[in-house]
Amino acid sequence: MENRRAFIIALICLLVAMVLVSAYVRVRRAEMTAEFGDEVDVVVSAGTIAEYALITPQMLKVVRVFKKFKQPGTYEEIDDIVGKSTYVMIYAGEQITATKLVTQDGKPVLDRQVEKKMRAITLQVAPHTAVSRLIRPGNRIDILTAVNYDQDGNTIFEIKTLVQNALVLAAGKNVQNSVPTRVNREVLGYLEEQFEQRRRKDFGTANTEALPTTRPHDDYGTVTLQLTTEDAEKVAFITHTFGDQRLYFTLRNSADIEVAKLDTALMDDVLGPESDYGFSKRKPPALPPPPPPRFFDSRGGVSVPVE
Repeated sequence: MENRRAFIIALICLLVAMVLVSAYVRVRRAEMTAEFGDEVDVVVSAGTIAEYALITPQMLKVVRVFKKFKQPGTYEEIDDIVGKSTYVMIYAGEQITATKLVTQDGKPVLDRQVEKKMRAITLQVAPHTAVSRLIRPGNRIDILTAVNYDQDGNTIFEIKTLVQNALVLAAGKNVQNSVPTRVNREVLGYLEEQFEQRRRKDFGTANTEALPTTRPHDDYGTVTLQLTTEDAEKVAFITHTFGDQRLYFTLRNSADIEVAKLDTALMDDVLGPESDYGFSKRKPPALPPPPPPRFFDSRGGVSVPVE
């Protein structure tokens, strides 16, 4: 009987406490609403989203915040953001605003990828000057130049490494950190239809020709590099004076970042002293001095050697 009475008293106390807490919450919410406005939905990042990343529904969530805490340009629906790409890195819980999203048709903004105090410069390339056009954005390359000039009436040829460990920002229009564009259901349906037709054609005619893939194209004619202002001036001077065909691009391992001191290559260094060119530049050995005369004759009181 006493246990029952204690249980009833505890239950009554619990109900009273719940009523008091609920009343307190309503009062505090009313005060905060009057000060900060009503609560609204805002889309935030569920986790850290990298720069130039394509946004998926799993990256986002909807939370409720007071209207005064909602940032300008935010979104209320996840579907309004899915398929877009980030312009900057977005941290977990950060509100998604229009200024943080790429709006140029899914293409990355190149100036955001150029480091501070560096410059982007575009140069023309050919298969024999750019590793058969196998250079890709993100690679590291060296730039060599072949120049000639007149010196004392002779034409001098030199090969010089102008720049070492230069970052490739773009090959043609294929940009590093390229952002994939949003593909709608109509485009996907067309691609599936084309793949199915090609598969049937391969089966019936043994045609192994493949459909185009996402592999970067090798038909680009320019590369965009990240250089210092000094190196950009050197490269611009060579291309303006001798033309783009005087530049050669050598591919290096991305882990190799050493910048070595390299000498200029001259004709003597390339062919060496044992070549015909080296022999042609050799001077004949000096003749030995003539032997002293063995006989002398006295002529007018002067001793004159006699052969």
